[in-house]
Amino acid sequence: MNRHSLPARFTRVLAITGCALLCQSFASAVYAASLYKWVEEDGQIRYSDTLPSHQSKKRFQKIAPDGRVLTTKEAAKSPEELRRERYEQKRLEQEMRLKAEQEARAVALQEHHDNVLLMTFTNEDEILEAQNERLAVIDSVINLLHRNIETEMTKLAAEEKTAKQLFTDKGKEIPGGQAQKIEYHTEKVLTKQQHLSLKMEEREKVRQQYVNDLIRYRQLKQVQKEKAAAGE
Repeated sequence: MNRHSLPARFTRVLAITGCALLCQSFASAVYAASLYKWVEEDGQIRYSDTLPSHQSKKRFQKIAPDGRVLTTKEAAKSPEELRRERYEQKRLEQEMRLKAEQEARAVALQEHHDNVLLMTFTNEDEILEAQNERLAVIDSVINLLHRNIETEMTKLAAEEKTAKQLFTDKGKEIPGGQAQKIEYHTEKVLTKQQHLSLKMEEREKVRQQYVNDLIRYRQLKQVQKEKAAAGE
């Protein structure tokens, strides 16, 4: 049988197979002719058809004759780098665990607070009434502090006036006893002003807490209505 007597389909198969073998041989030849590329410690770029043994654990590339990068091998990590990676991994795991615990505690606290709201109040007016009573107590303390500050400032002004009339205006140095009285009333004014500032901050926090509680109470009641409507 000669070539011309072969079926056309078999001839095409032979042609395709031969082409594939040729391409594979070409690719193997190209890969075999490739070069190694690496960077020395002094920064110099090196090329060679063989890789030095000292570079095998460092970063290098295999380059095709046309300049394409065929493969890249990264440098092996040092023991110190591996230790740092393990430490960082453990730190991240611990951080995620703590975050999950905090979120779980926050959910539990919110559920507890929701239960307290629903058990303590039967309607929104009771929340507003509780807010007014709590703020009234704080306001009474604030008013008392205002009066105390005013009293101490009056005493301080009197002592400063005495010191001015008896000593300063006459070019004399204020004696220790008088200076101590001024310092005493000054300190009392400052201390009570600090207490007043803290009380004002407390009042705002309490007011905001009741605002939040009222909003949350409405949400919880709405959920209860929806569940009741759904027959749950």
